[in-house]
Amino acid sequence: MSEVVEINDLKVEVRRSARRRTVDLIVDRFGDLVINVPEALPRSDIENIVRRKQEWIYGKVERKEVVLRPGRSKEYVTGEGFYYLGKKYRLKLFDPDSGESAPPLRLLNGLFWMVRSAAKGGRDHFVRWYTRQGQMWIADKIIPLKERALAEPRSIAIRDLKYRWGSCNADGDMYFHWRVMLLPPQVIRYLLIHELIHLREHNHSRAFYEQLRRAAPDHEEIEKWLEANGDRYAL
Repeated sequence: MSEVVEINDLKVEVRRSARRRTVDLIVDRFGDLVINVPEALPRSDIENIVRRKQEWIYGKVERKEVVLRPGRSKEYVTGEGFYYLGKKYRLKLFDPDSGESAPPLRLLNGLFWMVRSAAKGGRDHFVRWYTRQGQMWIADKIIPLKERALAEPRSIAIRDLKYRWGSCNADGDMYFHWRVMLLPPQVIRYLLIHELIHLREHNHSRAFYEQLRRAAPDHEEIEKWLEANGDRYAL
């Protein structure tokens, strides 16, 4: 089994060689991260090198695959629009009746309703809301996709993955950025299939793409759509 270093959302394959005297960190033609190191280099030193090179890595990875880019900053005021499952809903600030216990944010009757006093921390409330929705929605929608991808995740978690829509590890744990819940459902399903196949094929090898084509024949169109439109779906 290959040695892998994981730093935040980055997974770097470690290749050791007794003949090597220097360290070489590359992004291969499939977008996978590889660090070539001397055979005896301590793992802690490798991890520190990856941490120092994170900004460089993200820049290289962005040229190789579809990654998240920051979008226009939102204002948490009445009338601002926010996406959920590909549809845009307007925000309405309101003052709850005296004595009424209202959640800081909810989606009701085609509007996002936010308690006016919660608007100062509006982004945090939306992130928590998308995270909760994502945990439930993905757990349900991934059930039929597991059979299509012939993979069974050990766990699924929604979190901030910085530059990535999704990731997984060799133990079968899958992670998705909370921002996936802003995307259209068919795009989210593609991202789920993509990571399910990675549970079996841990890099972007020929075998990975063969399985991806079978499970998601429209994967190229969806990836192009994400590259062109993904930054619209942000807070």
